[in-house]
Parts: sequence; structure tokens; C-alpha cells
Amino acid sequence: MNLANPITTCLLAFLAVMSVVASVRSLRRLSRPEQCKTAGVAQRAVVAAIMLVTLGLFVRFWLFEAGWQPVTSHRDGLLLMSFLLSGAVLFIQSRARLVGLAAFALPVLTFVLTWAFCASTWTYQPFDLPNLHPVWHGVHLTGVYLGTACCGVASVAGGMYLYVHARLRRKQNLGGLGRLASLEALENTIIRAATLGFLLLTLGLISGVVVASEGGVPLSWSWWFGPKIVLAVLAWGVYAVLMNVRYASSFRGRRAAWLSIAGLVLLLATYVVVTSLPYTRGTQQDELQNDPAGRAAVIQPTEGG
Repeated sequence: MNLANPITTCLLAFLAVMSVVASVRSLRRLSRPEQCKTAGVAQRAVVAAIMLVTLGLFVRFWLFEAGWQPVTSHRDGLLLMSFLLSGAVLFIQSRARLVGLAAFALPVLTFVLTWAFCASTWTYQPFDLPNLHPVWHGVHLTGVYLGTACCGVASVAGGMYLYVHARLRRKQNLGGLGRLASLEALENTIIRAATLGFLLLTLGLISGVVVASEGGVPLSWSWWFGPKIVLAVLAWGVYAVLMNVRYASSFRGRRAAWLSIAGLVLLLATYVVVTSLPYTRGTQQDELQNDPAGRAAVIQPTEGG
């Protein structure tokens, strides 16, 4: 059943526009730290509204239209990520040590909201829940989406680290720079968010293997070296390194910031691969490759066809 009704479409489009407006205002405040605090109050109100609406949509789909399954499609997972990211933005705005970080977090929130709008309007496709283990599938999706949200926070801190570092090197507006988050605070944010993201992604990867085996997917070499598995493991490895940045001086500073961004790019690429190559299609291809009789039946035209 396609749940992409006009109300959902309009709400997600409106939230994405609100997030764009908040992003523009936040970026203006970043370049002009001496601006008054009224813009910050309006920005917090917008982010709070986004958080409440995305939570309301997620709960509505979960309790009233999805049969008590919390995540039944990629749209639901993106709504969950939007709620968590907007909550993270509100937390960041309340921390004096992280001033300016919201200017980098809001564009990421805008991207996720726009993706949720597209996933709800044009590319909606529910997961094949009847053929998947409900508990392990729930654990897998929870770990993946929550882990990605944490990794998004790490990449946001990494982006601001590069921005502050570049301004320090150029000695550009150092007076205003003193009002922004320090490099030390940003690196600590990268490490903490990456650590939590690593733990959740580990849970998601392990449960994903269980889901695949429970679903009858042959765990052959072609499956292990498929694009989605390779990209997911590479992203997992990036955050494993970031988690131990304190003990690896060669990966501290700008390298850690670039790694946090690279890890998020790998995760997003994994989502693109998964959504463009559906689970059921990959399963059918594996079964045909391991069943010559079945492959012959597909290739052999039927009578009268």
C-alpha cells in the first residue's frame, strides 16, 4: 500500500523549505557572529517544529498504518533520522562550547528531509517484512538508521573543524572566530559521535547478516563482495579508526575531520545501492545463479508466449 498521501507530501515539502530557511539564517549568523540573538530564537523554534512534526509522522505511520512495525520503508527510517538530527541541532544550540555548529548541521538536516520527501512521493517501496525475521530486522534497521544519524553529527563536526582550521590558517576575522566552537571541542564531538555511530553500525551489520541468512540468502563470495556489503564495511572501518583517534596521532585534526565526512559519504552511497538494488531482486539473482534448473526455467519461454 502506497502511504504517500498528499498531506504527508505537503508536510515533508514544507519541512524541507523551513530547514532551508533555517540553514540560510544560520550560515549568515556564522559569517556575522556579532548579530543579535533574535535570529537564534527563531531558528530554534523552526528546528523544534521540524522535530515535533517528523516525530508525529513517524509515530503515525508506526502505530496506525504499519501494524506496529516501527520502520516499514526507507521513508520511515529517514523520518527517524530527521527527528534525531533536529534533536541534535537543538542540543548543539544549547551548548556554549559548540557555537556555530548548527550552521553545518542544518544543511544535513535539509538533505535528509528532502530525501524523505522523495522517498515518500516518488520512490516509496515498503520492505518485504513478511519474509524477514521481525526482531532481527527491527534490530538491524534501528542500528543502521540511528548509527547513520550519529555519523551525520560526526561529519557535521568534521565540516566545521575544517572551516575553523582554515580561518585560523588564513588569520581571517579572528575576533569573530573566538565566539565559535574550538578545535578541541569539535574533535571531541567527532570522536564521541563516531564512537556511538560505530557501536550502532556494528549492531546493524551483525544483525543484517542474521537477517540475510534467516531470509534464505546464500552467503556466497558474491554476496560478501557485493557493493552494499563492501561500502558498509568500509564506512564501519572509517568509524573504527575515528573511535581511536585519541590513540593514533597520525589521524588527529584535519585527517579525522576528513575521515568523518568520508564515512558519511560511504554510508549514503550504501543507501543508494540498497535502494537501487532491492533486497528481493538480489535474492532472486543469487537463487538463479545457484540453481541452474531455475535459471533455465526463467530463460526458457513458455508455450504460447
